[in-house]
Amino acid sequence: AERIGVDHVARMSGGDAVESSSVADHLQSQHSAIKMLYNRIKIMLQYISAVEKGEGEKNHDVLREAYSLCYRLPVLSTKQFKEDYFNQCSDVALMAYLGTMTRGCNTMNQFVNKFNMMYDRQSMGRRTR
Repeated sequence: AERIGVDHVARMSGGDAVESSSVADHLQSQHSAIKMLYNRIKIMLQYISAVEKGEGEKNHDVLREAYSLCYRLPVLSTKQFKEDYFNQCSDVALMAYLGTMTRGCNTMNQFVNKFNMMYDRQSMGRRTR
């Protein structure tokens, strides 16, 4: 997992490369799936709200499925969930910091290389005179 993370940070922090890592592709697909799930849950919520207001027709099969879906989802208030959630948040923050530090080191390396190149040119000019 650490190698994958370092690979991802190295590819994303390069800046010049258009190439994306497999982790970025995986995260993009997860984002799309979560967005689709959000849209479908929003539709279910609109349907249930309409049924409660009496604006829609009750379909007991759909209501049963929504009820069973709610009980299949993990409970968000458990201690284990909170610990896992904070660990995930910490990992994401560390990856962001690692990417920033990698970009900073890359910029500093480019600066040092340019400085050394200019210093070598100036010293070559002085030697020939």
